[in-house]
Amino acid sequence: MMNLKQFRMPLAVLMTFGIAACGSDGKDGADGVMPPVYANTAETLNLEYIAYGIDEQGIRSASFKLTNEKDELVKGLPSVRFLHSQLATLELGGSQRQGFGYVTCSATGEADACLTDNEDGTYSVFNPTSILDLDTTDKGYEYDSALPQRFMVRVQSYGGLPVIGSVQDIMPEIDFMLSGEAVVSTREIVSTESCLGCHTDIAYARYDDYDRSPHYANDLKACATCHATGEKDGKGTLNERAHRWHFESYLTNVESTKNCLSCHENENSTELPNAADWLVGYDAKACATCHSGDYAPSHGFDMPMTCGGVCHDVSEIHVAPVEALATARDMFSIEVISAEATPSTGTRGGNDYSTAEIALVLEIRDASGSPVTEMPDFKALRATLAWDASTNYRMLTMETLEGGKLGRMADHSVNAKLNEMDVVSVGAGQFAFVISGALNPDQSKNDTGLIIPAGTENAKGAVSIESTIMINKAGELQPSTSDDAIQNRLRSVTAFFDMQGLADSRRQVVSNEACAACHGDMAYGMHSRRNDLEQQCSTCHNPNIAVWDKTFNALKVAPDDTVLNHLGWSVYVHALHAGDRQEQNLEDGAVRDWKYPANIKDCTACHVSGSVKLNDIQKSGMFVTRDAYSEDAEFSLTSPAAATCWSCHSSGGEPLKSHMISNGAIFNAPIDGAEIEGEIIVEHNNLESCSVCHSEAKLAESHKL
Repeated sequence: MMNLKQFRMPLAVLMTFGIAACGSDGKDGADGVMPPVYANTAETLNLEYIAYGIDEQGIRSASFKLTNEKDELVKGLPSVRFLHSQLATLELGGSQRQGFGYVTCSATGEADACLTDNEDGTYSVFNPTSILDLDTTDKGYEYDSALPQRFMVRVQSYGGLPVIGSVQDIMPEIDFMLSGEAVVSTREIVSTESCLGCHTDIAYARYDDYDRSPHYANDLKACATCHATGEKDGKGTLNERAHRWHFESYLTNVESTKNCLSCHENENSTELPNAADWLVGYDAKACATCHSGDYAPSHGFDMPMTCGGVCHDVSEIHVAPVEALATARDMFSIEVISAEATPSTGTRGGNDYSTAEIALVLEIRDASGSPVTEMPDFKALRATLAWDASTNYRMLTMETLEGGKLGRMADHSVNAKLNEMDVVSVGAGQFAFVISGALNPDQSKNDTGLIIPAGTENAKGAVSIESTIMINKAGELQPSTSDDAIQNRLRSVTAFFDMQGLADSRRQVVSNEACAACHGDMAYGMHSRRNDLEQQCSTCHNPNIAVWDKTFNALKVAPDDTVLNHLGWSVYVHALHAGDRQEQNLEDGAVRDWKYPANIKDCTACHVSGSVKLNDIQKSGMFVTRDAYSEDAEFSLTSPAAATCWSCHSSGGEPLKSHMISNGAIFNAPIDGAEIEGEIIVEHNNLESCSVCHSEAKLAESHKL
């Protein structure tokens, strides 16, 4: 049994917790000491180390105080896990955390219990196995008392604390030198905050959902301490595991995983004094987690334990190209300063439509913010046009070509190639373009002719400008015709207009900043030029788009649930992030079959405040679907609130669908009764009354907004 002398608390601590036991001094309390306050609730816990160390017999011990978020003392902690590791400096550079296992201790009250509850909010814990008796020969390292040591106490509170109940585990660490000197050698490379940019809580990151107990603590240091060298490293240490997990996302086109700087920094800081250590490339195992198999150079199995500095410049390979792309992305900025609509007409597929000619003026500035003196040499400069923002836009939904393929204006809004048009300089950095109102008779094209359906003349439209340039590896502009240059997108921008000119914005639902937390700065998805998720994507991904995704379109077979698998933005994004789209779950040929990294129930991860309003959604256009890949396919309608809610709650099945229908919704209903103009479904009476019960306030409460 260990010597209990090592748990003798400092005088200040004894005073804090001991004087309160004294009786009244007979005065009004001015000179008295407030009694300790014990917690009966807790949202979070905090652990403060009081004493810690390793004695001459190699017994490892620590004492600590436990409080809640109100600094109230927490009693009754039933058990802890007590971990120990050390930080070694490697011969070839860099560091390695080396584990010495852990002991799980319960406060049984027995004399030999390794956890003691002092019943005053303080505790003591020890590992009964001497570190001097621990054989780590097979791990390739030994205990070294001269190295920085780390203790970590895992507070096992998720299973429940007396009176308080369940609170998420915490695993705070204490790093120290046995000599008493300050710790100067650290391994602070990536921060928990970096992980939380994408993961709601990293204690759940390994699981498929958040409806279960967490995997220990929401703390990257805890992950690195448990999954250190020699500890739970059968599948690799934490850096190996993290690279491997994220590389799997890289292969499914999650853009941020192609950028090491999504997680890493490339310069040391006060918060991360070792942030740039990874650029040394001393850990070949970490490199091999990505650079393996088809992605590995032919090194064989005798690869040295270091890559950087020996053969490879890690910064040149992994940082310079990313920084070059980021620099190029801001090389030019574009603003729509004028949009004038002139009524026109057009004919397509034998149908006559009212259209509008759109005259645009763009102002283009360089990276310093100064107007450019001449039109930049864009690889692509395009304008996407869509009309009737209040209904989330309209298109030639039912335009069907021979064989059953939908026409280009049935699955895309107008996309005009500005860099192939006549351009007129009208001021400093300002350039004018005119997009014809005539409809291209070629139904495989969508380059002109913004249709203004009858009755929507007072609506407003959107214009999104998307562009790309060609650059070299240094991020410098190259001729647009260069074959050996890199194509890089600039930042898309969206403006709104009506028949009188520029207009106020459509309501905002998500933010580019929120999307960028996971997807990376303006580098989203699979559409090369388009990257304004706030507004641009919905101009094509609107309720009127009846085309299926590429998988089922290629198969020429409708998905089982055409509503859940709709490409309209509010349905598509919800179902895609939840992993519920059928294309993601095919036994053979599944695409985008990645796991959403955050809590799917946390709507605020994407939505901006005040954006979840069913009464606004009910004003949108009907979701149009079709049941077959044929010229005579039937088109059907689903009401917008029902479709949007179904995209997240389809597990409710037929009972939920019946509930929606009983409150005015329709699901895959015939288009009989809809107002149709040519190939456009202009209007259908929407009787949904969902928002009567599911008000904005109730949605905010139920969705934790």
